[in-house]
Amino acid sequence: MLNFVMVIHCHQPVGNFDHVFDMAHEKCYRPLLDLLRSHPSVKVGLHFSGPLLEWIEEHQADTIDLLTELIQSGQVEPLSGGFFEPLLASIPLRDAQGQVRMMNDYITGRFGRKPTGFWLTERVWDPCLPLTLAGTEMTYTVVDDTHFYYAGLKPEDIYGRYVTEREGSTLSLLATPMAMRYLIPFKPVEEVIDHMRGLEETHRDLVVYADDGEKFGLWPGTHEWVIKKGWLEKFFTSIVDNSDWLRSVLPGDFIKSSPPSGRIYLPQASYEEMTEWALPTERSMALENIIETLKSNGHWEKWRPFVRGGVWDNFLVKYDESNWMHKKMLFLSERVSQFPESRISLWRGQCNCAYWHGVFGGLYLGHLRRAIHQNLIRAQSQVIEESGQDLQILQLDLNKDGAEEVLVWNHNLSLGIEPRKGGGFFEISHLSRGLNLSDTLTRRHESYHRQLQNNHQVQQKHPEGINSIHDVVQTENEELRRLLVFDRYSRASLLDHFIEPQLNVEAYASNHYDELGDFVQGQYDVEQAQVLPAEALVELKRFGQVGHEAMALKKTVRVGKNAQIRVEYDFESNGAGPISCLYGCEFNLTVYSDADPERYYLVPESGRRHEVTETGQEKDVSMFEVINRPDRIIAAFTVSPRVSVWFFPLITVSKSERGFEHTYQGSNLLFTLPINLSPGKKANFQIDLRLIEL
Repeated sequence: MLNFVMVIHCHQPVGNFDHVFDMAHEKCYRPLLDLLRSHPSVKVGLHFSGPLLEWIEEHQADTIDLLTELIQSGQVEPLSGGFFEPLLASIPLRDAQGQVRMMNDYITGRFGRKPTGFWLTERVWDPCLPLTLAGTEMTYTVVDDTHFYYAGLKPEDIYGRYVTEREGSTLSLLATPMAMRYLIPFKPVEEVIDHMRGLEETHRDLVVYADDGEKFGLWPGTHEWVIKKGWLEKFFTSIVDNSDWLRSVLPGDFIKSSPPSGRIYLPQASYEEMTEWALPTERSMALENIIETLKSNGHWEKWRPFVRGGVWDNFLVKYDESNWMHKKMLFLSERVSQFPESRISLWRGQCNCAYWHGVFGGLYLGHLRRAIHQNLIRAQSQVIEESGQDLQILQLDLNKDGAEEVLVWNHNLSLGIEPRKGGGFFEISHLSRGLNLSDTLTRRHESYHRQLQNNHQVQQKHPEGINSIHDVVQTENEELRRLLVFDRYSRASLLDHFIEPQLNVEAYASNHYDELGDFVQGQYDVEQAQVLPAEALVELKRFGQVGHEAMALKKTVRVGKNAQIRVEYDFESNGAGPISCLYGCEFNLTVYSDADPERYYLVPESGRRHEVTETGQEKDVSMFEVINRPDRIIAAFTVSPRVSVWFFPLITVSKSERGFEHTYQGSNLLFTLPINLSPGKKANFQIDLRLIEL
């Protein structure tokens, strides 16, 4: 008899659009539950994440009632996990335990059953997890066969319950084979049943399928195949029809009734695709080539256990934007633990989806990043309120790169300065609006871009069944190839450029220009950082080069008690020859959409308006405004002397479950003016930024 353990994980991230929740419910979650009710002998472990449960409670209460019915009848076993779907290994222990206990309490109180197992978010395993979850009453979880192979097991050894421990705290582990993830629900039901029959005939007593519920109606093509054409109905019926050799069993029941196959220690790992995505782009492409070569010569199954990619944590190296969110979260976690309301905001800000990127949009989706920042800002506001200070300066290594950053806070504004990389602003947040205006994304080269760059067209279609999103489906798209521009550095604000006077905005936007200075990512020294009676003052200085000549550049940042920043620039030529070039002060801000006519640029002196989609310039201006009416905020710049303002949208090309797509990630502004300095001469520039509430 083959025991079939089926665990289905359903999740929508914090900050996702309401219409996406609604579509997922109608096309996937509700049909799944309805089909389960009509097949009462099919046993399933179900994990619904906290954000999804909250939405269903508010909008589809009868679905919660149906889920309660299935749980109380014993057909469905609810799985716990971090309530807001964090990666448990990437957040502080107090938060991991707190989020799991929050989910335990919800499940016990709402469904009347105490959970014993938990869904491991993205199957990101860390050897410390048994100790992390000690005291939460969790006894088991499900990982991938990949994890077991990395620990040295052979493919035939993964079909059983194993026990792992850390400092004596234990967890039971079940492995879900990759083969099952690619069979269900993409291949015909007969092929799935034949595969499981083959396992039973080789005397296996367990096979596990654990994967995303969105495969059963929300992934492209799956609603038609799985629900309308009846794949899931047929699959559930086949489980019942083959009950003479196939037994549907709840994961917790199998854990309780089956002796362990042995003890095991897993390395840090996730599912195979995640380990590829976490690598630097060049290494990711190299790994793809290795795998393709092994598959083509028939050696993949033999060598698969010894071929592995990176670990999830390296997304925090690959994407600075992810690391800034993550390290701010860690920083705030230490300070909000005594404030229950702020702790919930912090936990919402730990939802994993916006912290990484693979075949799903993730970090590339601005509305998901926005939700993380909003919740972290809410927690931060509570910390500022409790401090009782009107102005604060904190100097610490926030991003954990070995160098100190400078944070300037008041009740209206949160400003982050990174002296080590150009003395730029990595954060400009308006607290009462809960907006991080610097929430932009750098245009990076991703491994999947080579499909567009090489005009790669592949259509992998199974003779029977449908494509998984992991299958390559791409057609020629000249517009997307045109948008493939990759930045030289991580986008931030208050970065200092020295460029040729004849350069135009189009060349600047496409990165076809030479940088004459070494200031953009150069190290600035913090000359002073102090809170004065009326303002916080941070003075940054760098001795650098412009061409072959030496230049000293000092920028003094002043922040009062409102949402206004003043930066005073002092340029001094320290070389033997003259300096003649164009200076540009770079800002990268977001208005969150390039398709809304209520978000635009305005030149107050002339009344001229520009759309966010435009690449262009305004000459001889002293004021320039970035208008965001839906979010009721204006970023208003005032400069002296007068400047030309260059602007263009930051557009990325990324891959998601729907294929390739381009996404607005922010607006680049460059305030340019000519610099002509004889040896020993000085020049000045001042730029003010006010965040005005509408």
